[in-house]
Amino acid sequence: MTEVQKYRVLSESPEMQIRLYEPCVLAEITMEGEPNRVGTMAFGPLVGYISKNSIAMTSPVIQKAAITEKGEASGEWLVSFVMPAGADMSDLPIPLDSRVILRELPEHVAAAATWSGSWKYSEVEKRIQLLESAITAAGYSIAGQPQWARYDPPWKPWFARRNEVIIPITKSPGHN
Repeated sequence: MTEVQKYRVLSESPEMQIRLYEPCVLAEITMEGEPNRVGTMAFGPLVGYISKNSIAMTSPVIQKAAITEKGEASGEWLVSFVMPAGADMSDLPIPLDSRVILRELPEHVAAAATWSGSWKYSEVEKRIQLLESAITAAGYSIAGQPQWARYDPPWKPWFARRNEVIIPITKSPGHN
């Protein structure tokens, strides 16, 4: 069994789960390219980092658009592996590949929508729109950019793969 990023479900509806994610460390790489292909392109350097350092593979593999300082999409993508639970920046070896960086992700609350099937960017975009609507309808505010998560290896049958869109949130003022 592959370790899954740690979170606790705070509430649930047919449209989404509200989760409290534990702090973690990400091994991350920035890639240029078409969103359906950058995950595959990033996989080699990220697997190289964990395999050379005997770090266990975890899930999900996370992908999101890189954003400029002005808050605009840069045309690049951030692809991340979640390091095993309890890993600390000081415990992890510095990546030899300068494209791979380690980044701490603090505890945070996020909304998540799950679906089964193949991963296509057009499906991710559709799921982002649906989740953003559900977040607003439930009285939350979006507090960060959407990311999508792939939980299964490429050899798992496409119809059985777990995929998610995850968006950081906060409670909107005036809602309990």
